Amino acid sequence: MLDMAFQYSYEKKGWIKCTNTDYIKKDIERLPIVPLVEWEGYEDNNVNGLKVYCYKHDQEEEIKIMNDNRVISADGCIFEGLLGVKKCIEKSRREHHYSSLIPYRWRLFQRDIYSSINIAADVLDAQCLNRRRKYRWYNFAFSIDVIKRKCVISQYGYFHGNRKEWTELKEVDIPDVVVDNALNAMGESVKMVYGIKPSVLSQIKGKNKIKAYIERPFDINIVFLKNFFKRFTRDNGGDGFDKVFSYEEKDNYKIICKLLDIKPPKCLRKVYTYNPYSIVWYMLFKQWEIKDINYMQKFFCLDECIANIYLDKLYYNPSEKIVTSTEQETLNRWKALVFYCRWLMKRKGEKNMLKWLYCVSAEKQISEMQWDIILSFYRYHNNLSEEVKSRLLKDGLTGYVHDAISMEVTSLSEDWKHTRVRYDEKILAYECRVGEYEFRLVHNTRMLPKLGAIFNNCVATYRDRVINKKSVIVYLLNKSGYQACIEIQRECHIVQALGKYNRRLPNDINRICCFWANHHKLVIEPGKLKPLSDEELIDLANIEVEKIPYIKEVDEMNLNELLALDDSRIVDGYYLRLEEMISKSNKQNLSATYWMEFTNEKSKLSYVIPDGQRIYEAAFAGNTEAMRALGFMYYRGKGLKRDCDKAMQWFLKAADLGSKEAKLELERLKCLIKQLETERALAILYALNNLGDGWQGAWAY
Repeated sequence: MLDMAFQYSYEKKGWIKCTNTDYIKKDIERLPIVPLVEWEGYEDNNVNGLKVYCYKHDQEEEIKIMNDNRVISADGCIFEGLLGVKKCIEKSRREHHYSSLIPYRWRLFQRDIYSSINIAADVLDAQCLNRRRKYRWYNFAFSIDVIKRKCVISQYGYFHGNRKEWTELKEVDIPDVVVDNALNAMGESVKMVYGIKPSVLSQIKGKNKIKAYIERPFDINIVFLKNFFKRFTRDNGGDGFDKVFSYEEKDNYKIICKLLDIKPPKCLRKVYTYNPYSIVWYMLFKQWEIKDINYMQKFFCLDECIANIYLDKLYYNPSEKIVTSTEQETLNRWKALVFYCRWLMKRKGEKNMLKWLYCVSAEKQISEMQWDIILSFYRYHNNLSEEVKSRLLKDGLTGYVHDAISMEVTSLSEDWKHTRVRYDEKILAYECRVGEYEFRLVHNTRMLPKLGAIFNNCVATYRDRVINKKSVIVYLLNKSGYQACIEIQRECHIVQALGKYNRRLPNDINRICCFWANHHKLVIEPGKLKPLSDEELIDLANIEVEKIPYIKEVDEMNLNELLALDDSRIVDGYYLRLEEMISKSNKQNLSATYWMEFTNEKSKLSYVIPDGQRIYEAAFAGNTEAMRALGFMYYRGKGLKRDCDKAMQWFLKAADLGSKEAKLELERLKCLIKQLETERALAILYALNNLGDGWQGAWAY
C-alpha cells in the first residue's frame, strides 16, 4: 500500500515528504496554512522578495524568521502550518504573471500493486478583488492505471464551457518528488506484468513525464516525438505510430536514425536518453548547415522551445527534408524566425547567432514586441532601409528598432491600395458601446496604418490577413483616446489584446475587454487577457451594451460628405482628406483676376477656393494638420495657383509647432528644389508624376 503526502519546504526550496501525521491524514480545510507571496523581477527593489500575508492586519508583511512550518513577520505576528507560495513575476514592463492557484499539499495513494495510482493536490484559489479576498479549495485528482494504459483527470474552470483538465494549467505542475514516487509505483506495476521494471532517465518533468510513461514505459522519449515523426507514421491516411514504434520497443534510437537517414555523432545517442528533443535540434542544425558539434551540444539539453516556439509543434517534412511547424500561426512565426536566424548567421557568423538563439531559447524571453520586429523584418526585408537593418544588427530586438521598423512599414503602407472590409452580422455585432468605451472594427485597410502609428505596433502589416478574413482587428477607445488593439482569429478567438507599444493592458481596460469578450462569447487564448472572476462579472453585469451603427471614416467620404460633416465629428486626417478631394475635383488652377485686391492671405483664399474654408480657417487657428493640408494645396497647384514658397512657409509653421510630418515634408520639398534648381523643372516633374495614381509620387527623389 502506498500512502504519502508532501509539503513545501522553504529551507530546501522544494517539496518534501510530510512527517506530521496530521498533515498526511486530515482534510485540508482543517489544517492551518501560511500564505506567502513572492515578488520577483520588479524594478522597485522594495517590492521584490518573499512576504507573508497577515489576516489580522489584512496586509503583506516582511518576514523576520522562517522555517518549514513556522513564520514570524517583522511586525511580530506568528504563523504556523503548511506553506503555500503565490508568485507574482514581472518578466518585463510589458509582461507580468500572477498565480492565483496555490498548492498546499500533494498526496499519493495506491491500495495495492494492481490498483490505480492516485495523485491529488489540495489547491487554494486565492484572488484579490477590489481589496476583497476570495478563497476556495479545490482537489485536483489524477488517477492512473498503467497496465490498462488509461488515466482520469479532474477538470478546472470558472465557467462550464471553459473547463479543462487541471494538468493543462501552467500554474500547477506536479513536483519532481511526487513524479518520481509515482513513476516508481508505476514501474512496479509494469514489472508484475512484463517481468521488467523500466528505468526512466528522461529529463522531462511533471505531468508530461507521467502521461508519457503510461503510453510507452520502456521508452517515454519517443512519445514526445510523435508529432515530429507524423509524416513517417501515416498509414493510408491513419496513424501508424504504434506500428513504427511499438509499445515494447526498447531501442527506438536506431529506428529514428533509419527514418531520418542520418549518421549523427555518437554523443547524440547518449543525449537522446535524457532529452528526446535533441533529435529536433540536431535536424535543425543539419538543415542550417552548422557542422561544429561544439556549437550544438548545449542546445541538446533544451527540451521546451526554440525562441518562444515550442519544440513539440515542429515536425520533419521528409519530402522537403526540413524541420517546419504544424500550426498556421506558429508556421508564420517559424518561417520568420528561420529567416532572421539565417540572416543573423550570414551577417555575424554562426557562433554569434547561436549565442543569441540559446539565450532566448533557454530563458524563453522573446516578447510580443520582439516578435513584431522579427515578423516585420521577414515580410518587408527588401523594403527596409539599410540604416534600420544596421541598427537591428547592432542593437538587436530593442524598442528603438521596433519603432524604426514600425515607422517604415507604416510609411510603406500609405502606398498600398486601400480596401473596404465587409463583415457578416456576427462580426458586426462586435462593434458596440460598453459604458463609456467603444469597440470598433477596421472597415477599411486605410485605418491599419493609422492604428499602427497610434499604438506604435506593426498592425499595418496585417492588411492581407484582414482582407482575407484570417484576422479581425478591433480597437478600443474612450474620451481619453485609443486604449487597446485586439486581434481575433477563427471568428471568435482573441489571440492578441495589447495597448500602445505592445504593452499589457491596465486592469481597468482589461476588465472592460473581458466583459466585452464574454458578452460576445469570444474565446480568450491563454495569457492574452487576465480572466475575470464571477464576482467581477456580476459587478459589470449592469453596464449597458449598445450596438454602434456603421459610420464612415473620413478616409471613405467623398467631397460633399466631408463638407457636410458636423464640426463635432472632425477627427485626425479630416483636413488632409478634404484637401485631397478638393484637389481631385479641381482640374485647373484657380486665381483671382488681376485687378482684385485682398487685405490678407485668408481673404484671398476665401474668394479663390471657398470649399477649402475649413482648411484655412483651422490653419490660421494653429491646427498643424490643416497647415500641412494648405501647404499641399499650394504645392499641388490644383485649386490654387502653384506656389512652392507658400507651401514651404506653411510646412515650416507646422514643423515649428511640433509636427514631425510637416518637418519631413519640408525637407523633401527643399531637397526637390535643390536637385531640380528651377521652378520650371519642378513644375515639369510634378506634371509627370501626376500622370500616375496619387500625389505621393511627387515626393519621390
